[in-house]
Amino acid sequence: MTKNHEPTRRRFLQNAGLAGGGVVGHAFAAGPAGLAGGLTGAAAQTPAGAGPGARFRALLERPEPSRCINCGDVATARLAEMHGFEVVMTGGSALSLSKYGTGDFGVITMDDLVEFCNRTADTVDVPIIADADDGGGNPLNVYRTVQRLEKAGAACIMIEDLYGAKHLAGYDEGKIIGREAMVDKVRAAADAKRDAGTALLVRSDVVADGGPLDEAIERVALYAQEGGDVIFIPGIPLDQCRRAVERAGRPILTGAPSLDAARENGVGILFVGAMGAIALGAVDDAMAALARDGRIGDAAAGSLAGPRRLELIGNEAAVERARRFNALREDGQ
Repeated sequence: MTKNHEPTRRRFLQNAGLAGGGVVGHAFAAGPAGLAGGLTGAAAQTPAGAGPGARFRALLERPEPSRCINCGDVATARLAEMHGFEVVMTGGSALSLSKYGTGDFGVITMDDLVEFCNRTADTVDVPIIADADDGGGNPLNVYRTVQRLEKAGAACIMIEDLYGAKHLAGYDEGKIIGREAMVDKVRAAADAKRDAGTALLVRSDVVADGGPLDEAIERVALYAQEGGDVIFIPGIPLDQCRRAVERAGRPILTGAPSLDAARENGVGILFVGAMGAIALGAVDDAMAALARDGRIGDAAAGSLAGPRRLELIGNEAAVERARRFNALREDGQ
């Protein structure tokens, strides 16, 4: 028998174990809060040992936008954590480029996404938004995918209403499934959760596909009503974010040119998707210099310094373990 889904904001807050009034209030809070000192408010009060979903939801309670770095590899996620960013995304587009050298054309599998989330969760402690693309297909696939990503350490799981071949520049953005079909997927995802704290990020690509913004807003509002906790509309004009938040009653994740711009427009999670392109741009410049001049030259100036690299790879802890357990002992001696 299908569970009774209570499509209200109260259920979202009850699942999170948080006091009412925070999530929507987040989007309209005017006062900036400093980030240098770490988490504030509800995030700072999250009990030790709280699950990843509870820690993610606590971030949503802050008046300040949280910053989410889209990662295509674990090293990028680790750097994001070292710099104090509050959330990382194991993004399908970034993974497609990093792992296979291809675009986000809908060719990576759920196994790829689950495995990437798992490796990232093994390394970082910040909450992870796990990209699940279309959830793997029909609602039965979605159900299984959500449980696999929960087990892999996801704090929040993103599913979209775009399916099949997609993001083919100059050809077609992809295919958008019907509202009712996406609602079935959202309901399956909400029902599949074993941890009530795990959040769902519901995404509509209608605008990116050339469709009307009003349609996209109505869709994410419907998806939120059926179990979505955060909304995402790729291509939404920044000044329309508050309208989407008001309609859906949920915080919004989106890109913005700055933290100030995100704050001024009621953005709950500032999405930063450019790190992979920035890194590859630096590699491209260095290789161009080497091919042209026979040396890397000034392009090496941005290289990760030795001590910083050792911090990134966890060398100090590895050395301590090696000494404690005599890792260099010859077999049998």
